[in-house]
Amino acid sequence: MKIFKDFEIEKGVFFPPAILMGLTLTIGMISTESFANWASSSLEFTINNFGWMYLLLAFIIFVFTLALSFSAFGKIKIGGEESETEVGFWPWCAMSVCGGIGVAMVFWAVAEPLTHYYIPPILAGAAPESPESAIRGLQMAIFHWSYVPYSLFAIFGVAVGYASYNMGLPFRPSSALYPLMGEKIYTFPGKLVDAISVLALIGGVITSLGFGTMQFASGLGFLFNLIPNDTIYVLIITILTVSYTFSSYRGLQKGMKIISSINSYIYVFLVIFLFSFGPTRFLLNIGVEAMGSLIKNFVPTALNIDAFNTGDGWSGTWTIFFWAWWMACAPLVGMFLARIAIGRTIRQLILVNIFIPGTFIFMWFTGFGGSAIYYDHFKNAGIMNIINQRGLEVSMYALLHNLPMSYITIPLGVIVLGFSFITLADAMTSTISAITTKNTTVKEAPESIKLFWGLMIGAVTVLCLLVSGEVGTQALQSMSIVYALPIFIFSIFVIISLLKMASSKEVLNK
Repeated sequence: MKIFKDFEIEKGVFFPPAILMGLTLTIGMISTESFANWASSSLEFTINNFGWMYLLLAFIIFVFTLALSFSAFGKIKIGGEESETEVGFWPWCAMSVCGGIGVAMVFWAVAEPLTHYYIPPILAGAAPESPESAIRGLQMAIFHWSYVPYSLFAIFGVAVGYASYNMGLPFRPSSALYPLMGEKIYTFPGKLVDAISVLALIGGVITSLGFGTMQFASGLGFLFNLIPNDTIYVLIITILTVSYTFSSYRGLQKGMKIISSINSYIYVFLVIFLFSFGPTRFLLNIGVEAMGSLIKNFVPTALNIDAFNTGDGWSGTWTIFFWAWWMACAPLVGMFLARIAIGRTIRQLILVNIFIPGTFIFMWFTGFGGSAIYYDHFKNAGIMNIINQRGLEVSMYALLHNLPMSYITIPLGVIVLGFSFITLADAMTSTISAITTKNTTVKEAPESIKLFWGLMIGAVTVLCLLVSGEVGTQALQSMSIVYALPIFIFSIFVIISLLKMASSKEVLNK
């Protein structure tokens, strides 16, 4: 299907997710409650029957990706030996954080550690509101948001990046399977892999925008005493949609690179602020203890499937749920990470994209989560009471309200949330656009396709919030987790494919 003379839609990848998303929304609007129940049942079935696979594969991917970085394969440059870097080191790190899980990091940095402090899982072996539950709660939150999630992104980044930039294959998830599928990546099996990847990511991005919108509105409520309503939601989504669509339209160098760099400075400022004006000594102490707990409990936490259900479904609600969420986004986030790593070695792509974001997220959660625990434990600040009354989306603002200069930091919190979503949605809009078109370069997709996907994601989010409300948004979130199942299966073949790439004569002779 020709749109302009310069490119053509990849119909087998473009239409299936677009049609399925449209059908999902139609069903959701006609029968919201039935749709939500079906989505919830699908989620429960997936977690109960395949949760063990989610945990095991995530752990294997983490270990495998690190091992791959130190192999001979890790010395190869993305794009070939003559390729040059297109993004400086600081913007590269900034886009890695912002284009990965920046929005969710902002949302959960206070909410998750504080929740585990008050309601520790059986795995922690700690009493509620105790020093042990504080340390283990912070450790488990850091575990969920740092190194393992970025290894899921990195493995797809390496596989698709090498296949596309070094082997000359299309810039699509299916190219990662070329050593196994050969020319079939151009036919139905390959297009099915690409379409599922796009569909899963759209569900994840729409969910993030929906909940990010509610957190954004809560921040405005803290600043201006506004009560969030449909009008405010529509206004916020419209502003964010126009912003990230315009950023994507402008391209990597003129759009996301600038916004993510600004955002990274705000991130760093907020972390420094918390460690300087918050409970400094306590944060340093609990940070060191959380690090020790992370090292000691890494494997037990990673593989805690809770076969006897002594934790009343905790693993499914937290670890399995998060792993599925990250994996739903992993193929396309990984592709974006590969795009900005041109000219870097595979070793650099892996280590930088795991340890730079992971370590920063460690500091972020220690600063926000540790401070929240301190103020509730020692100062009776009642942050958790505010969360229980007004929802998880107010958690960051409830903490900042207890610190000096809240008239500066709360607005910065609202801004950093908005920028975080703009950079995430920009990265994903550009990647989806590249996958769903033919006759285009792997560097930048056509502007008109970027506009289509950017506006579609925003419009669907508005419909979810206005027509189905929070129930509809949660249903879409559940579906994005269910969509992760085929992508987890996809990842098994990606590992095998990478082993074949790494053992090829070309690599072994280097």
